[in-house]
Formats: sequence, C-alpha cells, structure tokens
Amino acid sequence: MDKLVAETVALILLCLAFPVTSKGATAGNLPVLVIGLLCVVVGGVLPIVARFMDHSKDTVRDAGVEFDDRAS
Repeated sequence: MDKLVAETVALILLCLAFPVTSKGATAGNLPVLVIGLLCVVVGGVLPIVARFMDHSKDTVRDAGVEFDDRAS
C-alpha cells in the first residue's frame, strides 16, 4: 500500500468516525458506537503503521517550486 493511500484512508476513517460514534452514542446503538470507535482506532494507528512499511516501490512525486509548470 502506498503511503499516500494509507494516510488518505486514515483521514477518511477519522472524518467518518466522529459522526458515527456520535450517532451510536446518542441513539444508544452499541454496534454503531463500536464501529465508530474502531474507525477512530484504525484511523489513528494506520499512519503509524504506514511509517514502518516498505516504501521502496512507491512512486516519487515531484513537488516544489522548481517543478511548478504554471506561468508566472
């Protein structure tokens, strides 16, 4: 898994987790609450795990002022 993909999935999980957790807590629905809490845990751990993954096969993305193709 690419590091960018892992961090994007983590961000989506964290953004999704808070409304799901809130809905489960206010409605008294335990399975929805547990799903929200699992999203928080997985979304928080995924960037840490991605840091220690093998990124030797990841594609290099050129970024910076020297690669900016816009007319200035």
